[in-house]
Amino acid sequence: QDATLEGAVLRRPVHGRDNILTLLTHARTLYEFQDYTYYGQWGNEFFIESYRASINGVPVDCSVIVHLNADGEADSLLIHHYPLGATLEFSKLMSEKFGDDFPDLYLDAAQADGLAKEFLATRQKD
Repeated sequence: QDATLEGAVLRRPVHGRDNILTLLTHARTLYEFQDYTYYGQWGNEFFIESYRASINGVPVDCSVIVHLNADGEADSLLIHHYPLGATLEFSKLMSEKFGDDFPDLYLDAAQADGLAKEFLATRQKD
């Protein structure tokens, strides 16, 4: 029950096995496909996966690191989506589904779009 999820699309950590499973179960439905480049145990304390996917036609790469406790149960998950455009798209979609149940966990559409515009403006100056 005592587990934590952190990730690039999250504004804060998520605590609790049931909360994490709720979010992950829906998140998996957002991928149009997942092509795994790595999936497996790393030593006795970690499980790692890496895959390429697409969300609403936006290419995304994802890395997942899961820490396993002494009983072999996941107690910490770290999920990293990239590039930024894919991260923002994923966050918007998750906010649409869970904005009421998990307030301030994901960027809503206006926040994500604002951040994307700000990022693009900064890149154009360079």
